[in-house]
Amino acid sequence: MERKTILLLAAGFSAALVLDALSKVWAERALTPGQPIPIIGDVFQFTLGFNSGIAFGIFANGGALTLLLTGIVIAGLSIWFIKALHAGELPIATALALGFILGGALGNFTDRFGDGRVTDFLDVGIGALRWPTFNLADSFVFVGVILLLIMTLSDKRAKGVELEKADAI
Repeated sequence: MERKTILLLAAGFSAALVLDALSKVWAERALTPGQPIPIIGDVFQFTLGFNSGIAFGIFANGGALTLLLTGIVIAGLSIWFIKALHAGELPIATALALGFILGGALGNFTDRFGDGRVTDFLDVGIGALRWPTFNLADSFVFVGVILLLIMTLSDKRAKGVELEKADAI
């Protein structure tokens, strides 16, 4: 694996893991559970909450089984991502997105490891129509997936253009 690939993967991973951990420490110290603090009216606010499930509270109170299953998924994804990067199956640019995904996933995993729940505090919506409260780890995973999707679609388009040019010759 190229040095540039390793650096991009490490940068994305480290940024997600460190910023998530620091933001959760801040949220737990500065916020009171269930007491929203408006940042941009009620559209964006900080509201401390805790989630014992995975995405959107699915499998809430799953205990050790949830922790075990998420650990297996993170390990499997890590192995697959690193092998794919090493084999050159993925463009180097995907390393940053993969770092975001793995760092975010590990951020929530390590947060859950202590007491079986994840600290959430980012709250968006309008009035009673609110997205489930989330954290920076969730945001990094989301952004990483979107970046991978964009890179995959642009890579397929580029390959399609190359094939069209080859067919024209």
